[in-house]
Amino acid sequence: MSSRLDGRFSGAEDYSEGATHYDVQNKRRASVVEEARKRRTAVVREADVVIEDSPLRRMRRGVYMGADGVRPTDVMATDLHEIPAGATSTIHRHSWDAVMWVTAGTGWTEINGVRVDWKPWDTVYIPAWSWHRHGNESAKDARYMSWSVGPMFEYFGLALLEDAGDEPFAQLPPPPKSAASNLLGDRLDPADPYARRLTRLLNSRVDTSDSRLHTAWDDVTPRVTKRGARSMFLVDESIGYRTSGLTAVMHELAPGRWQARHRHGGDAYLYVVKGHGHSDIDEDSYTWAEGDLIVVDHWCWHQHFNDDPEATTRLIRVHNADSIFDLMSTLLDPLPLLEEPPQLDGPDLTGFVWPDPLDGRPPTD
Repeated sequence: MSSRLDGRFSGAEDYSEGATHYDVQNKRRASVVEEARKRRTAVVREADVVIEDSPLRRMRRGVYMGADGVRPTDVMATDLHEIPAGATSTIHRHSWDAVMWVTAGTGWTEINGVRVDWKPWDTVYIPAWSWHRHGNESAKDARYMSWSVGPMFEYFGLALLEDAGDEPFAQLPPPPKSAASNLLGDRLDPADPYARRLTRLLNSRVDTSDSRLHTAWDDVTPRVTKRGARSMFLVDESIGYRTSGLTAVMHELAPGRWQARHRHGGDAYLYVVKGHGHSDIDEDSYTWAEGDLIVVDHWCWHQHFNDDPEATTRLIRVHNADSIFDLMSTLLDPLPLLEEPPQLDGPDLTGFVWPDPLDGRPPTD
């Protein structure tokens, strides 16, 4: 009996070298890894980020990491956005969620009809499928950074984006959801596996209706960690957020001090808010300064140092921890995906007096 294989009829003969599923899949997997390795970046300099007009959104945008710029990535994207004075963007939504952090200026973001006013160092969360637009009613341009898992959604073929121009939120459609067919009516029998699937998928979406949307910098709570940094949660389930996995923290390093060495399964992106220093990532060391983005690839030993002997430095760290990291933990169990030395090598901070958290924040006028 003959069968069709790769466009050719094949009988009982042996497959030629390179044509078996083993060879084809190995070659494909190797090429994917090799391509990812070629794209790896440890530090993106602020000076290398080109700010470009985006007339469709009535804003300006610079791409730190992502396929819309020159440094594509497979998991997270990082962008810098500018809202010109007096401008209001179009309203749009996408299938992934995002975190925005204000670097300068004042403005507002409307999320599913709810207006959030923000100022420097505030954080705003954009849930997946939420209609949102931004506005700047001041006389000065406003700026914010954003982190999203859009690239991961593209990788899985789940990335969708809609722009609705200037439509009022009340006239826009709700997010898509799983629902029973009209043919089923009210006859959803729990003994029916298909009916159970419909019900499960309907209820499995991350419910963001009660999610927190805004962290005002004035309200953050600093805590010193065992790794040697003073940290402040910006976005996390523990403070009321319901994300698909994104979590954001600001780390502050004392003058001339460092954070303990560690590694983990997921990527980490760190934006330098203030100060200068260097990061040791595996066998290499990379300097950074205000406005740069530090990119820690998965499973790299890394440690961040403040090279200023007099002032603290501040870094915003964003993980996609509670989704891809949890999935990797399940798939690779019992391999641990967070590793630290038996004795943490954090600095001795005894007697150090931390500055007021508001010190260094840009003015709001």
